[in-house]
Amino acid sequence: MKPEKPELLAPAGGMEAFVAAVENGADAVYLGARTFSARGYASNFSEKELEEAIDYAHLRGVKVYVTVNTLLKEEEIENALKLLSWLREIGTDAIIIQDLGLISLAGKYLPDLPLHASTQMTLHNSEGVEFAKKMGMERVVLSRECSLEEIKRIKEKTGTEIEVFIHGALCISYSGQCLLSSLIGGRSGNRGFCAQPCRKKYRLYCEGKQIKTIGNYLLSPKDLNTTSGLGNLIEAGIESFKIEGRMKRPEYVAGVVRIYRRLIDRYIENPAGYFVSEEEQEILTQLFNRGFTQGYFFENPRWELMSRENPHNRGIPAGVVIGYDRRSSRIRVKLSRPLRLGDGIMVENAETRPEDKGKIISSMYTGKGPVYSAGVGDTVEIPFDSRAPLGSTVYRTHDKKLMDSLKKESESGNLRPKISVSIKATVASGRPVRLEVKDRDSNVVTIESEYLVEKAEKQPTSKVRIEKQLSKLGNTIYEAAELNVTVEEDIFIPVGQLNELRTKAIEQLENLRISRWKRKPLDTLQFYESGEQELGEKGSEEKELEEKESLEKAGQEAERTVRDGLPIRTMLSVSVYSLEGLEGALEGGADRIYFGEGLFRKPETTEQKEGSAKGSDAVFEKAVAETQKAGKKIYFITPKLVKDSRMESVEKIFAHVRELGADGILVSNLGTLGLAKAGKIPFIADSPLNIFNSHTFAFLLQNGAQMAVISPELTLEELKSVASYGPAECIVYGRLELMESEHCLTGGLLGKNKGQCSAPCRSGKFTLVDEKNYEFPLLMDYECRMHLLNSRSLCMLEYIPKILKGGVSSLRVETLGMENPDEIRKVTLAYRKTIDTYLETGRMGKENCEKLGKGFTTGHYFRGVQ
Repeated sequence: MKPEKPELLAPAGGMEAFVAAVENGADAVYLGARTFSARGYASNFSEKELEEAIDYAHLRGVKVYVTVNTLLKEEEIENALKLLSWLREIGTDAIIIQDLGLISLAGKYLPDLPLHASTQMTLHNSEGVEFAKKMGMERVVLSRECSLEEIKRIKEKTGTEIEVFIHGALCISYSGQCLLSSLIGGRSGNRGFCAQPCRKKYRLYCEGKQIKTIGNYLLSPKDLNTTSGLGNLIEAGIESFKIEGRMKRPEYVAGVVRIYRRLIDRYIENPAGYFVSEEEQEILTQLFNRGFTQGYFFENPRWELMSRENPHNRGIPAGVVIGYDRRSSRIRVKLSRPLRLGDGIMVENAETRPEDKGKIISSMYTGKGPVYSAGVGDTVEIPFDSRAPLGSTVYRTHDKKLMDSLKKESESGNLRPKISVSIKATVASGRPVRLEVKDRDSNVVTIESEYLVEKAEKQPTSKVRIEKQLSKLGNTIYEAAELNVTVEEDIFIPVGQLNELRTKAIEQLENLRISRWKRKPLDTLQFYESGEQELGEKGSEEKELEEKESLEKAGQEAERTVRDGLPIRTMLSVSVYSLEGLEGALEGGADRIYFGEGLFRKPETTEQKEGSAKGSDAVFEKAVAETQKAGKKIYFITPKLVKDSRMESVEKIFAHVRELGADGILVSNLGTLGLAKAGKIPFIADSPLNIFNSHTFAFLLQNGAQMAVISPELTLEELKSVASYGPAECIVYGRLELMESEHCLTGGLLGKNKGQCSAPCRSGKFTLVDEKNYEFPLLMDYECRMHLLNSRSLCMLEYIPKILKGGVSSLRVETLGMENPDEIRKVTLAYRKTIDTYLETGRMGKENCEKLGKGFTTGHYFRGVQ
């Protein structure tokens, strides 16, 4: 029995790439509108282009998924919903989506619009996928870090359609959880404007001493290539194979789609005889590569995941430098592959910046003078501005002949198999010609000619002639697979009439193939706007009563009684990761403790001092006892990322909550949220759930959250527009986590290459230092994941009045990376005094960030993100 053929899903950053994807065999194409797309730097599609692209694809039996997969600010929600409504009308097959608020609105106002959960939603376990399914997601794009066995388990447990990336660039961070570009330069990956700082140089330090590494691009992964393991992915029953590349050239899309189309078909036809030819692998390598990896599908690749020596396209080796002529500024190269004018090259170890190591060959010389091309074994001289050591490899990064061929063939319209149609015709004297055309999808067009068939006076029109004319479909996307023509004897019909009738029938068939996907307009925005207006017209007393009831229902411990626009009591939460930190926070005046003991590895000496009690029941029991003795609240922090095989660790935390009488948990992924909701465990929704607008906020509260921690990417004004809708918390101090990665950098660089990792992360405190000498602390957790913290700590002491006026009900001090309990006590006390002084007197107290240290940042509270 043949395995099910998966969908081949191709990227398109513009119309040319879109046509290339369709013509080279894609079953579906994903693309973005000019707004709300996670590839903001791609050309993307205007409204006119979107409709043209969807019609072009549907005519050829190809689906189109539109990405609306960024986080949305409050003022953008209405336009995003309008976009979804329009995309629904023009026949979009599905929306790839991230924002929880927009998902909830789409489910309410556009219930027949299929939604696919973007990889930006960080769905990586069965519980999360099941939660997304209940939200209305028809398909889930899993995190790239899921192994094949984990994917199989998720499919078996949930029965949900699964989409995975099979080729292209990889992110070092879990998608949807990276703030590196955002906090370094204000360009948010969650908003589609990642500046890829992971492709920059970094140095690794341990306890202040630099560690020598092979290569300096320590956060730059290789590119994904699953050709060798494609059969295993097909056998797993994964519904959709996705190629990354909306920022890539049309020729790249053409070549990669063509090869994967061929490979999928080859495996389906003969699994036992599946192979990948050297030519196919070389073309994929030539088109673009940073080195290839199979990612996490079959094993944890550890150090082999990374491309540390070159973050750019390597191309393929084409020769070796054997000399350099200073007078003419030419490198002399012995060729191992052909080169021609227009090709691009990159020279290894050239004395210049990596981005300047490449060039397009505009002239080339042999002993005979200038040449257009040179072959294997030839020695050529190529103008090059920088020296390169003898023996340096010259890579061909752009193959002009290959690219020109891919472009020409993709534009020819002759690559995609034609659509088979059956043609039936009845031709009888004195009657119009009746013609029926039916395609393979059961679309049927039946038309009659205005012309009445005549009796032949001289030469009758033969059946063969009629069949020949009706089957002339050469310039269309159709071919006549079946002809059934009934003709009376001795009739005459002009050839022009037959041609005209055939042309009309094909035009109507094309219109039918396109129009069947269109949907009738809904009064979506009318309903949405009237709902918003109704909300706005409620009286202040009614709104205040509703808010109070909502908070009581959510279990909010401090009722937000408002006086002069300010809460009488603002809660101060402190996240701590040890008993000592907990004691410091309580001494400083914390109202609520988030306790995360045992989540992160620590230097070995510290662990030895802590002894065997680390992470044990006794630690949690003592934490609860001390917190309750102080009359405060305690919530246990659950991991941001939890694979199915480790979900028992979350269940254990739930058990601690029940048995020890803790107040609840802090959740950071939809899977843990769904489990907590089902288990009736009180929970607070943490910032990794990306609360960007009031609709996401409301969705989480409706699903049981007592409170939600608003995204640190919002400004104070944007925070205010969200916080007024319910119990909200914002982070006001600490090093924000920039990313969480399945790849352990220290283990990959310093651990054993094969077998079990030697846990070098326990040998001391590690930091990454960038080219501007900013230091980013590294933490490793007990699942061997890497956590990168911001180079500067957030401090908002001087701006507490503005934050409180925004309606925030809780402020949070984050102590991740802080180990000194005295420092935790000092920071907590400063915030406690500032909050209390302002609420009691309406004035700012004497506390300020300078008293706590130097080098602080206000994050995005004033600058925001693009």
